[in-house]
Amino acid sequence: MAHFFVNVTHGANDLDRATVGMVLAKNALTEGHEVTLFLSLDGVHLARGDGYLDGLQEPTFPALKALRQALVDQGARIWICAGCFKKRGLEAEHFIPEAKMVSAGEAIQTLASGVIPVYY
Repeated sequence: MAHFFVNVTHGANDLDRATVGMVLAKNALTEGHEVTLFLSLDGVHLARGDGYLDGLQEPTFPALKALRQALVDQGARIWICAGCFKKRGLEAEHFIPEAKMVSAGEAIQTLASGVIPVYY
């Protein structure tokens, strides 16, 4: 099976992109593929566990909070861009415990390993 590296760069500022990226990641997992969800730019907010996702839902799609939980339950790696996190002044306690902060170097190593990159 394949390994998808899904980079989501939006949160509440563009629910359409955030939602479609997470839906694609969920479908890849459902089909038996490996998924790394890399949250960068404003997408880092999607890993927040402090209520940020409450009520965020695109019409005809599952709520973002439910999508994120499905990704966690199905074994997706959830990575947060460390530089994007720091720029936004967020604290580690804002994030769900399943999320891991990673450096640009770690992301590049994964991309160089032959994963299939997808960007939203």
